[in-house]
Amino acid sequence: MPDMLHVLLPREETGQSYFSHGGKRGLSISIVFTSLATIFVTARVYTRARLMKRMEPNDWMILIALTFSYVFMGFFIVESLNGMGMHGADIPPPVMLKQMKAFWLTIPFYNAALLCAKASILMQYFRVFPTKRMRIVCWVLIGVLATYGSWAVLSAFLNCIPVAKFWNPTIQGYCINQKGLWFSNASMHIATDLAILIIPIPALHALELPKRQKIALISIFALGGFVCVTSICRLVALKKISDSTDPTFDNVDAASWSAIECNTGIICACLPTLRPLVSRVIPHLLSTLSASGRTAYGNAPLSRGQAPTYWNGTGTVSTTVTAMDDMEYGHAEADKVLTLVPGTDVNGREKLMVRESRTAHVTESKEAAVRSENRGGSSSS
Repeated sequence: MPDMLHVLLPREETGQSYFSHGGKRGLSISIVFTSLATIFVTARVYTRARLMKRMEPNDWMILIALTFSYVFMGFFIVESLNGMGMHGADIPPPVMLKQMKAFWLTIPFYNAALLCAKASILMQYFRVFPTKRMRIVCWVLIGVLATYGSWAVLSAFLNCIPVAKFWNPTIQGYCINQKGLWFSNASMHIATDLAILIIPIPALHALELPKRQKIALISIFALGGFVCVTSICRLVALKKISDSTDPTFDNVDAASWSAIECNTGIICACLPTLRPLVSRVIPHLLSTLSASGRTAYGNAPLSRGQAPTYWNGTGTVSTTVTAMDDMEYGHAEADKVLTLVPGTDVNGREKLMVRESRTAHVTESKEAAVRSENRGGSSSS
């Protein structure tokens, strides 16, 4: 045990620790936000696997994001215990070497965790907003994520050739301009955060829901805006460390905001999936929201004789929303089957309408009856 503590908490013969106050603060932030992300992902997996009886690709993607977040936190711990937050002049070379290697490894795993969380959100959009236009927008954004995400992760690993030059500048080789690399990647993170936040707005605006329900629904999606705020705060912290002459001392804020950003992205990706769990744990909360109509993506009071509408779309999109989907994103009545079909509103604009039947069994019975009549008519003729 003493040997293990000596590795984790490096000390000189004088007994000096390199676990600084700044390192403790940064590590505490990382642990708190990773723990929160773990709680939300656990709740999401329980909701999907136990309550909904179905795990989807976006759920597996968020688990991958959480795994990368844990790896990031592991290297954050090593970095914190080896002098992060201390002045470089006070850190002996062997300890500094451990810190810089850990710092080098935190960057790609931060990027990977954040990118997987964003991919999970876009994969949810495919099911929540099943229109041709929305699918095209999501595919384009996924392509952007895949392209710049691959660059962000690979450039973090290979920003110096050989890679050892990152932690030992005296080695001969070449390094990408760190300031330009960090700022370009951070800018792309902010841009994609804003895009993911904005693209559902037309869909949410088109929902004909009571005002209180619509505000509650929009608020859930708007919480994703907090990720944009954390991205901007991290960008400010990056500016500080990129201009610093003492980066080991000034790195605490940038590292802390990195931990906050990637874990907040994971949390925001989980929020829209937790409705069935909330309705089971706090049933009165959602029943209050549903008092004057249906919540989320279910049926709403009609406006001027029109069925409730979804996001404006073109083409012949026809998607069935099953009772399982409706329990997650709608009113939780198991006997409803909603079918999304093309239509127009009173002004002639194309809308995606909802065709509703009371039970799947009734619909199936009617379809069977029609098939039976058709067979009977054919035989008599």
